[in-house]
Amino acid sequence: MSKKILLFGLLLCFCFSVFSQSSINDVLSDFPEDLIPSFFEGETIERYSVYGQDVASIAFDGTMGKSKALKDSEKDNVFSMGLSCFVPYPESWKDLSDDEKKLNIINTLLSVSTIKGITYISHSAGEKPKVLFSEAYTLLDKDSRKQAYDAKFTYAPDTYEYQIAAYLKDSVFGGNKYIIDYDIYESEIFMTITNYTDLKFLVFSVAKKEEVSMCVDVLMTKEGIALFALSSVADRDPVVKTPIVEVDLPSAFMRRITSLRDWFVIEINK
Repeated sequence: MSKKILLFGLLLCFCFSVFSQSSINDVLSDFPEDLIPSFFEGETIERYSVYGQDVASIAFDGTMGKSKALKDSEKDNVFSMGLSCFVPYPESWKDLSDDEKKLNIINTLLSVSTIKGITYISHSAGEKPKVLFSEAYTLLDKDSRKQAYDAKFTYAPDTYEYQIAAYLKDSVFGGNKYIIDYDIYESEIFMTITNYTDLKFLVFSVAKKEEVSMCVDVLMTKEGIALFALSSVADRDPVVKTPIVEVDLPSAFMRRITSLRDWFVIEINK
């Protein structure tokens, strides 16, 4: 009898875990009210702390993305850029279970090699798309340059932490190593990309090791995916001045998290 009760209890826990997604309306308590209609119409909402805007306000209640944005806002000499958008589940997912959807999301975020070739809209090139990352791949470890296969999960864990190292060749900052952390908790998958090598523009220093983070926070809701992306830069002026050109870091890193958002949306819809 006790075994049956235990089994039934485990089954209840499993069911609660799988079907506990919030409604999208339940995670928008801090969201600017005047922007909620635009959010639901599919527009991307952006915020820059350097302009005095509250980046955390467009993150979703109770998420790791919101916690990160709030913590970064309290640090001295850190500025952040954030965006949020609502992404409908792909039509091809309509018959998938919640765990199957979650597994697809996890493996999409793990597919570092597919970041290669993602583009951004270049204002200087006349609003034309330009390649942002010309190389992207997983490394065997953070102290290696040897390429490894993308990691792939066979099931969707309820709670899990995972870390990989990656190499990204950037159109502005050149080739660099990054540490990518994945935090999985129930219906949320939080991906954080942190520079493991110093970022430079030509020979000029832009950011030292671990001074830049780019995050993609994916929250599964009953209606679709609530996506928040964040980039924070520490101990740097927003504009890097060189004898050749000035590099506007808020704009540069907003382009990067926008491209990561686009990459995610494209990949889940393939």
